[in-house]
Amino acid sequence: MTSSEKLKAMRAHFASLGISPITGAPRIWRVLWFFGVPVPPLVFLRFGSVALITGGFAAVFWGLFMWLVFWSRGGESMWVVVGLPLLVGALFGFINAKRSRTIARAYKLPLWADYKGPPQS
Repeated sequence: MTSSEKLKAMRAHFASLGISPITGAPRIWRVLWFFGVPVPPLVFLRFGSVALITGGFAAVFWGLFMWLVFWSRGGESMWVVVGLPLLVGALFGFINAKRSRTIARAYKLPLWADYKGPPQS
């Protein structure tokens, strides 16, 4: 199966299970797929991968937001400017990874490399 065939099968599979399209494919993933980037859906990735990807995004973007809005005026220690986004990113990554793996376990979803579409009855 090609990546686009897997994605089409996944969408149909998730619709039949009642899983929200946003759970299966966050907006950034759908944008990447639109441009042809073959990234696997989060629920088909390992715990550590989901934690690193989502935590990394959260740390970078939350840190940039906080820097632009609050910290750029000065007065904050480097420990706060670097450490707080890392802590927020780690927490966000852990929560997302736990949620993704819980969904994958509940619906018996394999890793993306092993996914062949909905199970045949």
